[in-house]
Amino acid sequence: MKILIASDGLHAHYFQRQSWLRAFNECGIQAAFWNCKEVSAFDIFDSFEPDVFLGQSYNLDSPLIKCIYERPHLKVGLRAGDWGDFEPDPRFNVLYCSEEEKEALKKLKDETGKPDFVHIHYDQYAVDQTHSKFKSIGIDAKSLIMSANVHEYVSPAFDEGLSCDIGFLGGYWPYKGIIIDKYLTPLLHPVGKYNVKIFGNQPWPNVNQYCGHLADEKAKDLFVSAKICPNLSEPHAHEFGFDINERCFKILCAGGFCISDNIEGISKIFNGNGVVFADSPDDFKEKIDYYLSHEEERKEIAAIGKRFILDNHTSFHRVAQILSYFGHEQEAQDVIKGWNQAKERIHV
Repeated sequence: MKILIASDGLHAHYFQRQSWLRAFNECGIQAAFWNCKEVSAFDIFDSFEPDVFLGQSYNLDSPLIKCIYERPHLKVGLRAGDWGDFEPDPRFNVLYCSEEEKEALKKLKDETGKPDFVHIHYDQYAVDQTHSKFKSIGIDAKSLIMSANVHEYVSPAFDEGLSCDIGFLGGYWPYKGIIIDKYLTPLLHPVGKYNVKIFGNQPWPNVNQYCGHLADEKAKDLFVSAKICPNLSEPHAHEFGFDINERCFKILCAGGFCISDNIEGISKIFNGNGVVFADSPDDFKEKIDYYLSHEEERKEIAAIGKRFILDNHTSFHRVAQILSYFGHEQEAQDVIKGWNQAKERIHV
């Protein structure tokens, strides 16, 4: 089996797909990565000849569609935006399925039977609402939530230079800042009340605690060197409750302690499984203060979280899920069996 994985830019889903790539290959399943902005569909499909294609519905241009048409054996799974019970709301940064995508998908399904499914990073309960209308054109909508890339996050080292009360790795822009300014910004003033270190690709506006860019390989070290690593969601997650971002998976995989804003989709997964939830900005501050002074509780909760991730939400679990969606049940079981053997060598 040969699997082609496509992506179109440096975002969370790019890194998720890179982790799938490595997991597939480590399981003995040949996989290749296609940056569809740099290489043509004809070139990659002709040179690699995949049996399975994992792409995005918003990249369904004429060359890609032709490549799918020409390969009746090809199995196809596409990440697709919302098309369901929620009307598009311009206030929120949500990926919606465009009218052009809907027409392309309907035509493709009618003429080739593809895609086998579409997916998004919400839990299945949410997907059944946000993607309900895909059923009208005969396409199943599946959940593929985020996962932890164990190759990058499972073996951190404490770094005194990253040690702090609160460590946050991420960008700041006006949309994301709506939630950051409610939860995290109040803890930055007066400077010195909390030892806060913020890292990101771009400086945060009017923030003295911004410490610059952090190399990717140092992210896991920050998560275990900071006493608390917050997870903060974006406004649409607070409005609708279904978005599940990547940060909790990373922090817990490294063995860090995480306090998160209380988003329904995230709490369904992590409540009691290694994440402490705050119901409001005031509650967030109260829990920050409490856990800064209760080190043993932090360690116990962090250990629970790491074990939970390793048992349920690594890139190997997602790869197995993908194989299962395509009907490759034996291969999916083999992936999990191999991972269960490997993880016993990891110290928790």
